[in-house]
Amino acid sequence: MDTLFNILILLGSVGVVWLAADILIDSVGRISRRYCKSGFLTAFFILGLLTSISEISVAVNSVLAGVPGVSVGNLIGASFVILLFIVPLLAVLGKGIRFNEAVSQKALALILAVVAVPVILVSSGDVTYAEGLFAIFACGAVAYMLYQKRVEVSSCDPLVEDVHGRARGMFQDIARVIVAGIAIFMAAHFLVEQAVYFAEALQVPASLIGLLVLSLGTNVPEIVVAVRGILRGRGDIALGDYLGSAVMNTLVFGVLVLFAGPLTVPSSEFGVATVLFIFGVTALWIFARSKLTLSRSEGAILLLFYLAFLVIQVGNIFHLGG
Repeated sequence: MDTLFNILILLGSVGVVWLAADILIDSVGRISRRYCKSGFLTAFFILGLLTSISEISVAVNSVLAGVPGVSVGNLIGASFVILLFIVPLLAVLGKGIRFNEAVSQKALALILAVVAVPVILVSSGDVTYAEGLFAIFACGAVAYMLYQKRVEVSSCDPLVEDVHGRARGMFQDIARVIVAGIAIFMAAHFLVEQAVYFAEALQVPASLIGLLVLSLGTNVPEIVVAVRGILRGRGDIALGDYLGSAVMNTLVFGVLVLFAGPLTVPSSEFGVATVLFIFGVTALWIFARSKLTLSRSEGAILLLFYLAFLVIQVGNIFHLGG
């Protein structure tokens, strides 16, 4: 009976996130049209933050509970999910991704490098204060580059509003974004709880729960935004959301190190993830750098990296759980 109740909570939380993601996409789309700004950049900064609230929540609670390794695993797994599952999934389902309309080759390279920072840092087993500061400054470099390169949308169809109507509409859209963000935060909290409940039933280490289970649970908002973005024809907003969210993971990682102190993480638990992540992100960059596009077949190849990650981590779970 308890298991059925947990399943119902899980499904209800997914439903809330699905509806809230639709509201976010609509609101961010109107905000970008209202001021003729790039939907990608608007989503990168706004949705990237909002859909990372669950990762922030896990980080705060893991520090308070004295188990920062849970958050480290979650953040690394979350970046893995975003770049090697969600991005390729968008390419496969959306018949390819065209980066050149949203982000330059230089900016994409910097974003991918910054997202890889936590994975590279934990591979040694020890993360220092200086490395935490480096992760934070790396995120600042991405934000600065995108802010400096911001451009008006050339083919913009702005909303026709007078001054008062624009102000009122802007207020309403911001209110919708905040309400939807709160709804996603609350639903993500229950998603994480249920992920932990089912994972602990298998008796696996906390870091593996964060690396595999929580990374999926806390990225449900990004996955839903990606699917809704495809269905609504707003792939630029979906792309901005999960690239912004991936960069936020690096920022949260840096702040986590500063507050939790120098971290010692069993490098063996992240060894396979590190290798697969570096090779996968390198493949993503090779595929995207020529024409700044990612085809369906290339997306399918990238999904194989995540499939390999899943198979190995699930094998670890059953080995350790047994």
